Amino acid sequence: MSFIEAALRANRELSELLHIKGLDVSHHQSFEVGAGGDRSAGIDLEAEQIFIKHLLPFGEIISEESGVIENPSSSVRIVLDPIDGSDNLLSHLPYYGTSIAYFENEICTKAMITNLANGDVFIKDENGLRQGKIGKNEFSLVTNNSFSKVGIFERSYCSYVAHEKLQSAHIKYRSPGAFALSLAYAHDVSFVLYEGAMRSYDVEAGLFMCEDLHSFYEGNIFLVSKDKEIFDKIKSLFISN
Repeated sequence: MSFIEAALRANRELSELLHIKGLDVSHHQSFEVGAGGDRSAGIDLEAEQIFIKHLLPFGEIISEESGVIENPSSSVRIVLDPIDGSDNLLSHLPYYGTSIAYFENEICTKAMITNLANGDVFIKDENGLRQGKIGKNEFSLVTNNSFSKVGIFERSYCSYVAHEKLQSAHIKYRSPGAFALSLAYAHDVSFVLYEGAMRSYDVEAGLFMCEDLHSFYEGNIFLVSKDKEIFDKIKSLFISN
């Protein structure tokens, strides 16, 4: 079985847990702060165990919840966010998923991001960036959406700089609350913007999927966009003359 096949199986098992069995009280329970700096919920830890079962045979896992889970027999490194947007999930907001990045010799060569709320799956490997659905075997190459009307600004609720600049420039955005998942949709929306310190768990898979887009990273501002005009307009807001 390939790594991509194993990752798809893990996501399918997690999706069935959420949508067939459903959340229970234990999934809402809070535990200690995980390796990524956030307090882990029960569903975070259970999702992590599902991924460990399926992915650990391929290499060492670095997870947002438990940190490093070793595999001494492999040099592969797998960066995992078992639930991206767990606050959304626990609040019944339909924008949450998973993020997996596969590194060989310190280079990301494979990645998968899923939207567990609607079943969207994004895969990037040597065959390019493709999109499909959990439980389906049909994947199509991702193309840019030329009709997008809004961008995504993650962490806008704690913005010190970007919110006022976007507002003054009359730039429309949404803030759905799952950064890796938002990066997966970067070819659809006008732009994805993030203000704050970026963590490996949140960005590795998404950055790999956005390699062909325009990107800017300076200080606490990260911007990616498929549209050069929009990219230049927003980038100019953060560059002093």
